Amino acid sequence: VLFRMNFLAVCLCFAMNRPYQFYYFVPLVSFWYAVLYVTLAIPPQITAASTEQNPLHYFYMVIKLVVLIALSTMLYMSEVFFERIFVTRPWKALFVSTDDDIHEWWFRWKLDRYSITFGMIFGYLYQLAQRYRLIDDSNHGNLWLRSVSLLVTLAGVAGLGGYLAFSFLCVTKERCNEVHSYLVFAPILSYVFLRNVSGYLRTRYSPFFVWFGKISLELFVMQYHIFLAADTSGILVLIPSYPVLNMLVVTFIFVCAAHEVHAITTILTPYAVPQDWRAMLRNIVVFICILIPIGIHDGMF
Repeated sequence: VLFRMNFLAVCLCFAMNRPYQFYYFVPLVSFWYAVLYVTLAIPPQITAASTEQNPLHYFYMVIKLVVLIALSTMLYMSEVFFERIFVTRPWKALFVSTDDDIHEWWFRWKLDRYSITFGMIFGYLYQLAQRYRLIDDSNHGNLWLRSVSLLVTLAGVAGLGGYLAFSFLCVTKERCNEVHSYLVFAPILSYVFLRNVSGYLRTRYSPFFVWFGKISLELFVMQYHIFLAADTSGILVLIPSYPVLNMLVVTFIFVCAAHEVHAITTILTPYAVPQDWRAMLRNIVVFICILIPIGIHDGMF
């Protein structure tokens, strides 16, 4: 997963001489994915099988979530402490911008500081609900009885409507960003409920959006160099004086390029991240050997 998320961005960083934070979404997602992995990997490792054998593992999972929330809150409450951690060499280069500034990473990080925790809590509750047969999504019927489904649907509509009202009524951007960190789960959870309560909706999907979803990461990264120009300060113009035609042509090139990059990444993944641990270790050593001289040249050490 980390290879697929970072392959294109890292290649572009080397080719275009851009900092890793230039494609801020990639380092942000990679960071939280690593946090998720470390949180679950720290002993005791909790799995569905382990919870059946030892119900105390549910409690251990709650402790892990509480600790993760506490650490995120501590980092948020002290920007100085935050900078001391992320501006430490050698990983400083992963979090600073071109002018050696970390405020962009600070802004992106604090905006979604609880998002991964909300996702983990939802997954945890979902597994509990399945374990105790509170929901059953293995069929084409509704998740609950009609009365419960109606209440959940109304709650979903209220959640989306409430967040929409908040978005319009919020006075300042700073205030919106601050509250967003605590309410980000509301519209997502509301959509999940509305999408899945009904068996009719849950068992249907759009192949078009599925296809676009598979290349969404490539679309995000490549927009900086195909849709946009001049370090995102301009737009790419191939056909002057015809803006609509230019947009159609650029969009076609953009989507095709993203699709091809996705296909290339899929082909290279098993070679870059092989199943054999010895081959994997070899690749890691080679990658580190490539990074060390680059890091020395850029002052990482």
